[in-house]
Amino acid sequence: MKGLRFINLMLILLPALVFGETQGKGGTSASSEILSAVQVPPQVFVGDRARLVLTMVPKASVGNQSIIIDVVDKLPQSKALHISRLELDPHGKNPRIFVDFIPFEPGRISVPPVEIGPYLVSKQAVEVASVLESGPTGMETAPLEEPLLVPGTRLLLYGTIFIAVLLVALVFAALFWGSAWYRLLQTWFQKRRVRQNLTQRLLRLEQDISQGHGPSSLDVGALLYLLRTYMELVSGFPCLAKTGQELTVEAGASPFPELVLQMGSLVTFSDALRFRGRMATMAELNQLCTDCRRLILLIEQAGKRGARHETEF
Repeated sequence: MKGLRFINLMLILLPALVFGETQGKGGTSASSEILSAVQVPPQVFVGDRARLVLTMVPKASVGNQSIIIDVVDKLPQSKALHISRLELDPHGKNPRIFVDFIPFEPGRISVPPVEIGPYLVSKQAVEVASVLESGPTGMETAPLEEPLLVPGTRLLLYGTIFIAVLLVALVFAALFWGSAWYRLLQTWFQKRRVRQNLTQRLLRLEQDISQGHGPSSLDVGALLYLLRTYMELVSGFPCLAKTGQELTVEAGASPFPELVLQMGSLVTFSDALRFRGRMATMAELNQLCTDCRRLILLIEQAGKRGARHETEF
Protein backbone atom coordinates (compact mmCIF):
# COMPACT_ATOMS: atom_id res chain seq x y z
CA MET A 1 0.00 0.00 0.00
CA LYS A 2 2.80 2.37 0.93
CA GLY A 3 4.47 1.61 -2.39
CA LEU A 4 1.27 2.40 -4.32
CA ARG A 5 0.84 5.70 -2.46
CA PHE A 6 4.43 6.68 -3.27
CA ILE A 7 3.94 5.83 -6.94
CA ASN A 8 0.67 7.86 -7.09
CA LEU A 9 2.39 10.84 -5.41
CA MET A 10 5.25 10.73 -7.92
CA LEU A 11 2.79 10.58 -10.82
CA ILE A 12 1.05 13.70 -9.47
CA LEU A 13 4.24 15.72 -8.80
CA LEU A 14 6.20 14.74 -11.92
CA PRO A 15 4.11 16.76 -14.45
CA ALA A 16 4.18 19.76 -12.14
CA LEU A 17 7.96 19.61 -11.83
CA VAL A 18 8.47 19.13 -15.56
CA PHE A 19 6.11 21.90 -16.70
CA GLY A 20 7.20 24.26 -13.93
CA GLU A 21 10.86 23.90 -14.96
CA THR A 22 9.95 24.46 -18.63
CA GLN A 23 8.02 27.65 -17.89
CA GLY A 24 10.82 28.97 -15.73
CA LYS A 25 13.32 28.35 -18.49
CA GLY A 26 11.06 30.15 -21.01
CA GLY A 27 10.76 33.27 -18.84
CA THR A 28 14.48 33.39 -18.19
CA SER A 29 15.21 33.02 -21.89
CA ALA A 30 12.94 35.97 -22.83
CA SER A 31 14.55 38.19 -20.22
CA SER A 32 18.10 37.18 -21.13
CA GLU A 33 17.56 38.22 -24.75
CA ILE A 34 17.36 41.91 -23.73
CA LEU A 35 20.74 43.54 -23.15
CA SER A 36 19.42 47.01 -22.28
CA ALA A 37 16.19 49.01 -22.26
CA VAL A 38 16.18 52.80 -22.65
CA GLN A 39 13.15 55.08 -22.50
CA VAL A 40 13.29 58.12 -24.81
CA PRO A 41 12.75 60.73 -23.49
CA PRO A 42 13.49 59.76 -19.89
CA GLN A 43 10.63 61.90 -18.56
CA VAL A 44 7.30 61.20 -20.23
CA PHE A 45 3.93 62.67 -19.28
CA VAL A 46 0.48 61.28 -19.89
CA GLY A 47 -0.46 61.70 -23.55
CA ASP A 48 3.12 62.25 -24.76
CA ARG A 49 4.64 60.24 -27.56
CA ALA A 50 7.69 58.25 -26.43
CA ARG A 51 9.85 55.33 -27.45
CA LEU A 52 11.29 52.31 -25.70
CA VAL A 53 14.59 51.18 -27.23
CA LEU A 54 15.51 47.55 -26.53
CA THR A 55 18.96 46.24 -27.42
CA MET A 56 18.72 42.52 -28.12
CA VAL A 57 21.06 39.54 -28.26
CA PRO A 58 21.92 38.75 -31.91
CA LYS A 59 20.20 35.79 -33.55
CA ALA A 60 21.00 34.10 -36.82
CA SER A 61 17.33 34.17 -37.83
CA VAL A 62 17.09 37.99 -37.63
CA GLY A 63 18.27 38.56 -41.20
CA ASN A 64 19.28 41.88 -42.76
CA GLN A 65 15.86 43.43 -43.42
CA SER A 66 14.12 45.77 -41.00
CA ILE A 67 10.69 44.72 -39.79
CA ILE A 68 8.06 47.40 -39.17
CA ILE A 69 4.59 46.87 -37.73
CA ASP A 70 2.42 49.99 -37.71
CA VAL A 71 -1.05 48.53 -38.20
CA VAL A 72 -3.07 49.07 -35.03
CA ASP A 73 -4.90 45.75 -35.32
CA LYS A 74 -1.60 43.86 -35.27
CA LEU A 75 -0.17 45.71 -32.26
CA PRO A 76 -0.78 44.69 -28.63
CA GLN A 77 -2.62 47.30 -26.58
CA SER A 78 -3.66 47.94 -23.00
CA LYS A 79 -5.85 50.47 -21.22
CA ALA A 80 -2.82 52.24 -19.76
CA LEU A 81 -0.59 52.14 -22.85
CA HIS A 82 -1.18 52.52 -26.58
CA ILE A 83 1.51 51.06 -28.84
CA SER A 84 1.54 52.85 -32.19
CA ARG A 85 4.53 51.26 -33.91
CA LEU A 86 7.06 48.43 -33.66
CA GLU A 87 10.34 48.21 -35.51
CA LEU A 88 13.15 45.66 -35.52
CA ASP A 89 16.44 47.12 -36.73
CA PRO A 90 18.92 44.28 -37.43
CA HIS A 91 21.79 46.55 -38.45
CA GLY A 92 24.71 47.23 -36.17
CA LYS A 93 26.46 45.07 -33.62
CA ASN A 94 23.24 44.19 -31.77
CA PRO A 95 19.68 44.25 -33.13
CA ARG A 96 17.35 46.85 -31.64
CA ILE A 97 13.61 46.90 -31.13
CA PHE A 98 11.82 50.27 -31.11
CA VAL A 99 8.48 50.41 -29.32
CA ASP A 100 6.62 53.69 -29.95
CA PHE A 101 3.90 54.26 -27.38
CA ILE A 102 1.54 56.79 -25.80
CA PRO A 103 0.80 56.37 -22.07
CA PHE A 104 -2.65 57.10 -20.67
CA GLU A 105 -1.89 56.67 -16.95
CA PRO A 106 0.91 57.93 -14.70
CA GLY A 107 3.27 55.74 -12.72
CA ARG A 108 5.08 52.56 -13.67
CA ILE A 109 3.18 51.09 -16.62
CA SER A 110 3.76 47.56 -17.87
CA VAL A 111 4.31 47.19 -21.59
CA PRO A 112 2.12 44.49 -23.19
CA PRO A 113 4.12 41.53 -24.54
CA VAL A 114 5.21 42.20 -28.11
CA GLU A 115 6.44 39.77 -30.72
CA ILE A 116 8.43 40.88 -33.73
CA GLY A 117 10.68 38.68 -35.84
CA PRO A 118 12.31 35.97 -33.71
CA TYR A 119 11.90 37.96 -30.50
CA LEU A 120 9.14 37.85 -27.88
CA VAL A 121 9.51 40.75 -25.46
CA SER A 122 7.69 40.74 -22.15
CA LYS A 123 8.01 41.97 -18.56
CA GLN A 124 8.98 45.50 -19.64
CA ALA A 125 7.74 48.68 -17.97
CA VAL A 126 8.00 52.44 -18.53
CA GLU A 127 7.90 55.34 -16.10
CA VAL A 128 5.21 57.93 -16.79
CA ALA A 129 5.27 61.25 -14.93
CA SER A 130 2.23 63.29 -14.00
CA VAL A 131 1.54 66.97 -13.46
CA LEU A 132 -0.52 65.88 -10.44
CA GLU A 133 0.87 64.86 -7.09
CA SER A 134 -0.67 63.79 -3.80
CA GLY A 135 -1.68 66.66 -1.52
CA PRO A 136 -3.65 67.18 1.69
CA THR A 137 -6.92 67.21 -0.22
CA GLY A 138 -6.05 64.52 -2.76
CA MET A 139 -4.45 64.84 -6.17
CA GLU A 140 -3.41 68.40 -7.00
CA THR A 141 -1.26 70.17 -9.57
CA ALA A 142 2.47 69.88 -8.94
CA PRO A 143 4.33 73.13 -8.18
CA LEU A 144 5.93 75.01 -11.06
CA GLU A 145 9.53 74.30 -11.89
CA GLU A 146 12.17 76.96 -11.33
CA PRO A 147 12.27 79.26 -14.38
CA LEU A 148 15.75 78.17 -15.43
CA LEU A 149 14.84 74.50 -15.03
CA VAL A 150 11.93 74.62 -17.48
CA PRO A 151 13.03 72.95 -20.76
CA GLY A 152 14.09 75.52 -23.36
CA THR A 153 14.23 78.46 -20.94
CA ARG A 154 18.01 78.64 -20.83
CA LEU A 155 18.26 78.42 -24.59
CA LEU A 156 15.70 81.21 -24.98
CA LEU A 157 17.40 83.39 -22.35
CA TYR A 158 20.93 82.97 -23.66
CA GLY A 159 19.76 83.29 -27.25
CA THR A 160 17.99 86.57 -26.45
CA ILE A 161 21.12 87.92 -24.74
CA PHE A 162 23.28 86.93 -27.72
CA ILE A 163 20.92 88.58 -30.22
CA ALA A 164 20.75 91.75 -28.09
CA VAL A 165 24.55 91.98 -27.90
CA LEU A 166 24.81 91.38 -31.65
CA LEU A 167 22.28 94.13 -32.39
CA VAL A 168 24.14 96.58 -30.14
CA ALA A 169 27.41 95.73 -31.91
CA LEU A 170 25.76 96.27 -35.30
CA VAL A 171 24.39 99.64 -34.19
CA PHE A 172 27.84 100.78 -33.03
CA ALA A 173 29.37 99.51 -36.27
CA ALA A 174 26.78 101.44 -38.25
CA LEU A 175 27.53 104.60 -36.26
CA PHE A 176 31.29 104.34 -36.80
CA TRP A 177 31.49 103.01 -40.35
CA GLY A 178 27.99 103.29 -41.76
CA SER A 179 28.11 107.03 -42.42
CA ALA A 180 31.42 106.75 -44.29
CA TRP A 181 30.16 103.86 -46.42
CA TYR A 182 26.93 105.74 -47.09
CA ARG A 183 28.85 108.79 -48.33
CA LEU A 184 31.00 106.62 -50.57
CA LEU A 185 27.94 104.87 -51.98
CA GLN A 186 26.13 108.16 -52.52
CA THR A 187 29.15 109.63 -54.32
CA TRP A 188 29.43 106.54 -56.53
CA PHE A 189 25.79 106.77 -57.63
CA GLN A 190 26.16 110.51 -58.24
CA LYS A 191 29.24 109.95 -60.41
CA ARG A 192 27.42 107.30 -62.39
CA ARG A 193 24.38 109.51 -62.97
CA VAL A 194 26.46 112.52 -64.04
CA ARG A 195 28.57 110.31 -66.33
CA GLN A 196 25.45 108.98 -68.07
CA ASN A 197 23.99 112.47 -68.50
CA LEU A 198 27.32 113.77 -69.82
CA THR A 199 27.61 110.94 -72.35
CA GLN A 200 24.02 111.42 -73.56
CA ARG A 201 24.44 115.20 -73.87
CA LEU A 202 27.71 114.86 -75.82
CA LEU A 203 26.22 112.20 -78.11
CA ARG A 204 23.19 114.39 -78.85
CA LEU A 205 25.49 117.33 -79.60
CA GLU A 206 27.56 115.23 -82.02
CA GLN A 207 24.41 114.02 -83.79
CA ASP A 208 23.17 117.61 -84.24
CA ILE A 209 26.54 118.65 -85.65
CA SER A 210 26.60 115.70 -88.06
CA GLN A 211 23.13 116.72 -89.32
CA GLY A 212 24.27 120.31 -89.88
CA HIS A 213 22.46 121.82 -86.88
CA GLY A 214 24.66 124.04 -84.77
CA PRO A 215 24.02 123.79 -81.01
CA SER A 216 22.92 126.83 -79.05
CA SER A 217 25.03 128.50 -76.39
CA LEU A 218 22.73 126.95 -73.77
CA ASP A 219 23.51 123.46 -75.06
CA VAL A 220 27.24 124.13 -74.91
CA GLY A 221 26.87 125.63 -71.42
CA ALA A 222 24.92 122.57 -70.18
CA LEU A 223 27.62 120.25 -71.58
CA LEU A 224 30.35 122.27 -69.91
CA TYR A 225 28.48 122.24 -66.57
CA LEU A 226 28.17 118.45 -66.63
CA LEU A 227 31.86 118.14 -67.51
CA ARG A 228 32.89 120.42 -64.62
CA THR A 229 30.63 118.49 -62.21
CA TYR A 230 32.02 115.13 -63.28
CA MET A 231 35.60 116.33 -62.91
CA GLU A 232 34.95 117.73 -59.44
CA LEU A 233 33.28 114.50 -58.27
CA VAL A 234 36.06 112.27 -59.58
CA SER A 235 39.18 114.33 -58.84
CA GLY A 236 37.95 116.34 -55.86
CA PHE A 237 39.32 119.56 -57.39
CA PRO A 238 36.76 122.45 -57.23
CA CYS A 239 36.20 123.79 -60.73
CA LEU A 240 32.49 124.62 -61.04
CA ALA A 241 32.78 128.36 -60.41
CA LYS A 242 36.20 129.04 -61.93
CA THR A 243 37.07 130.60 -65.24
CA GLY A 244 39.44 129.12 -67.74
CA GLN A 245 42.20 131.54 -66.73
CA GLU A 246 41.82 130.65 -63.02
CA LEU A 247 42.02 126.96 -63.80
CA THR A 248 45.17 127.49 -65.89
CA VAL A 249 46.84 129.43 -63.07
CA GLU A 250 45.93 126.84 -60.40
CA ALA A 251 46.86 123.81 -62.49
CA GLY A 252 50.40 123.60 -61.13
CA ALA A 253 49.26 123.39 -57.48
CA SER A 254 46.51 120.82 -58.11
CA PRO A 255 46.90 117.02 -57.66
CA PHE A 256 46.24 116.55 -61.40
CA PRO A 257 47.96 119.43 -63.20
CA GLU A 258 47.50 118.08 -66.74
CA LEU A 259 43.80 117.49 -66.18
CA VAL A 260 43.18 120.94 -64.72
CA LEU A 261 45.19 122.56 -67.50
CA GLN A 262 43.13 120.77 -70.16
CA MET A 263 39.93 121.82 -68.39
CA GLY A 264 41.10 125.44 -68.34
CA SER A 265 41.81 125.35 -72.08
CA LEU A 266 38.42 123.78 -72.81
CA VAL A 267 36.56 126.36 -70.69
CA THR A 268 38.36 129.21 -72.46
CA PHE A 269 37.62 127.70 -75.88
CA SER A 270 33.91 127.07 -75.13
CA ASP A 271 33.44 130.57 -73.69
CA ALA A 272 34.92 132.01 -76.88
CA LEU A 273 32.44 130.01 -78.96
CA ARG A 274 29.49 131.07 -76.82
CA PHE A 275 30.15 134.78 -76.34
CA ARG A 276 32.09 136.05 -79.39
CA GLY A 277 28.90 137.11 -81.16
CA ARG A 278 28.98 134.88 -84.25
CA MET A 279 28.12 131.32 -85.11
CA ALA A 280 30.77 128.69 -84.56
CA THR A 281 31.97 126.72 -87.55
CA MET A 282 31.47 123.00 -87.87
CA ALA A 283 35.21 122.44 -87.49
CA GLU A 284 35.20 124.34 -84.19
CA LEU A 285 32.22 122.38 -82.92
CA ASN A 286 33.85 119.07 -83.88
CA GLN A 287 37.00 120.20 -82.10
CA LEU A 288 34.89 120.98 -79.00
CA CYS A 289 33.41 117.46 -79.00
CA THR A 290 36.84 115.89 -79.48
CA ASP A 291 38.31 117.91 -76.61
CA CYS A 292 35.36 116.90 -74.38
CA ARG A 293 35.91 113.20 -75.06
CA ARG A 294 39.65 113.53 -74.45
CA LEU A 295 38.96 115.31 -71.17
CA ILE A 296 36.50 112.61 -70.06
CA LEU A 297 39.22 109.98 -70.55
CA LEU A 298 41.69 112.09 -68.53
CA ILE A 299 39.13 112.45 -65.73
CA GLU A 300 38.56 108.70 -65.56
CA GLN A 301 42.31 108.02 -65.54
CA ALA A 302 42.76 110.52 -62.73
CA GLY A 303 39.97 108.80 -60.79
CA LYS A 304 41.68 105.40 -61.14
CA ARG A 305 45.03 106.80 -59.97
CA GLY A 306 43.35 108.43 -56.99
CA ALA A 307 41.59 105.19 -56.00
CA ARG A 308 44.86 103.23 -56.30
CA HIS A 309 46.66 105.83 -54.17
CA GLU A 310 43.99 105.58 -51.43
CA THR A 311 44.21 101.76 -51.46
CA GLU A 312 47.99 101.85 -50.92
CA PHE A 313 47.60 104.08 -47.88
